[in-house]
Amino acid sequence: MITDAVVGNDHRLVTLTGPGGVGKTRVALEAARLSLSHFPDGVFFVSLGELNSASLVPIAMARALGVVEAGGDLETSITRRLAEGRYLIILDTFEHVLGAAAVVHSLLLKCPETSFLVTSRTALRLRAEHEFHILPLELPPARANDSERPLSDWAATSLFLQRALAVKPRLKLDPDSSRLIVEICRRLEGLPLAIELAASRVRHLPLELLRDQLEHRLELLVRGGVDFPPRQRTMRDTLAWSHDLLDRKEQVLFRRLSVFAGGWDLEAVEPVCQLEDAALDTLSGLLDKSLIHWSGDGPAARYDMLDVVREYGEDRLASAGERHELAGRHARYYLDLAERAEDRLVTSDQTHSITMLDAEHNNLRKALGWLIERRETEPALKFVVALWRYWRHTGQLTEGRRWCESAISLPGDCPVSLRAKAYWGTAALAFPQGDYKRMSELASSSLAFAMQSGEPMDLRNAHTMVGLVALVEGRYAGGVGPLQKALDLCRNLGQTWQLATSYLNLGVAMLHSARLENAETVLQEGLRIYSQLGDETFAARARVLLSHVALARRNNAEAEELARTALSAFATASERQGTAEALVTMGAIKAAAGDRECAAELSGAAAAVRDTIAARPAPFDDAIPGRFLTEARKAGDAAWEVAFSRGRGLSPAAAISKALD
Repeated sequence: MITDAVVGNDHRLVTLTGPGGVGKTRVALEAARLSLSHFPDGVFFVSLGELNSASLVPIAMARALGVVEAGGDLETSITRRLAEGRYLIILDTFEHVLGAAAVVHSLLLKCPETSFLVTSRTALRLRAEHEFHILPLELPPARANDSERPLSDWAATSLFLQRALAVKPRLKLDPDSSRLIVEICRRLEGLPLAIELAASRVRHLPLELLRDQLEHRLELLVRGGVDFPPRQRTMRDTLAWSHDLLDRKEQVLFRRLSVFAGGWDLEAVEPVCQLEDAALDTLSGLLDKSLIHWSGDGPAARYDMLDVVREYGEDRLASAGERHELAGRHARYYLDLAERAEDRLVTSDQTHSITMLDAEHNNLRKALGWLIERRETEPALKFVVALWRYWRHTGQLTEGRRWCESAISLPGDCPVSLRAKAYWGTAALAFPQGDYKRMSELASSSLAFAMQSGEPMDLRNAHTMVGLVALVEGRYAGGVGPLQKALDLCRNLGQTWQLATSYLNLGVAMLHSARLENAETVLQEGLRIYSQLGDETFAARARVLLSHVALARRNNAEAEELARTALSAFATASERQGTAEALVTMGAIKAAAGDRECAAELSGAAAAVRDTIAARPAPFDDAIPGRFLTEARKAGDAAWEVAFSRGRGLSPAAAISKALD
């Protein structure tokens, strides 16, 4: 595409832009090589990197062209030379001499057969310009099996291998070393200069240690070849070159933007970075100079910066004495964002809120980690209270529990009601992982804090957890009392998500206490409220339980209709825990219909989904479906195991499709 533009008549000024070290010069030289036949009078390379003034650009061009000034000004002499034939002029590293863009414009007008190929970290902004933004080298897909394809299939790993073998010809290549090379190139985000600098270190470091040392990229990525320009002999020098070309406001915003992790949207810039004015213009300047870039497409597009650029920005932030202040503003902003999303996680806006939290996940991690490290107890507890539903919904149970346990272990004074809520949320994450001992401990603490706070919702939450502990211990009748108490407390607080969930929990206790009529009544009421609130995920969970009621009555047609509707909703929401529950239920329905093979496959698929989120079903989750599945398994044990194993190998999408078909 670039070569086509260079040789075509429509684009006589082609500019390759991109961050330092992305390989603009390499691409320009390759495009020029492929274009040689179209420029019979010559292709000339003009290096501008060492110039310190735009006024020196004509002199550098004249030297490259062999032009000698003979009266008049130098630009006239260059024009006279270029008017004699068809030339391609490569102007390399233009970003610091942008004042010479007027010279390029003049030559374009006066020399109609001459084309220019420019490399620059920012565009020249001439009307005749056709810009190509050079991206980092292609990397193996994140989910690819690195051992299936050779390293030469991807540009990034191919470059690393080529440079590594140049300094260590006996480098051992096996599946382990190939995997390490892929990891190294991914951490360097495909940036060619960074890859070359890292590859040069294999002479001194084993690949595994080299990968681990990339936590401190700027210290490792040094010692470029002596044939490198001085500004590219270390990654720090390359970035310092770009930084020093920024104006004061751009430098301030650049270092402050390094506080973000995983990108940011425009809305976050002002409250976190607090630039004096014209933040959007300054942001656009950094984008034009290739220090930040767009990430994603459409409405979900965000700003981001390469990790090595962020590391340099963090160094500048520390040098300016602003690191602590910016980290605090960043943490407060994302705490507020999490708290605003919390209420929407149980409404019809649930999917949008989860998508937004997914996009900000790295920022949320960084903010919460900073608060815990600083032992900021109250905001840390607010954070986990706001996010535990998100972690549970998205299947991030292990990570969510780590954050919650870290937060509740912090010392210091805070509202006792907040402690109660944090312990309740932590217990809610221990529950699906089957850690009932810890769940029981947290439930007791939550109840003690709730008794101190006296808040009705805290008491409702604590009694709920006490009742659920009874259920997981098989004391179904013993769970009815506390769960009924939780429901009674909730009825006075309006039609809330907690009210619907209280109906749901009580329905479970009644279902397994053989009170099917009562169970169906309270589960239907919970489903009604979930539907009115717009929480389709928990509405689906209620339908799964109603399907179990129908199964217990041997009403397979009703059970299947409810389970199919629930599975579709879970699939739409990408809710893996619910997906597993619905697959098990659909497997039981298939078993009841005599389709043992399909029942085994769906059971295997459900087990695989649960493995991906480290979830364990509660004893009552699969109790009723388990009766049918156990009976089917006994009827054909060997065939069952084969089909179960086949089901474990299905992707979630394939398993869902099989169940619904």
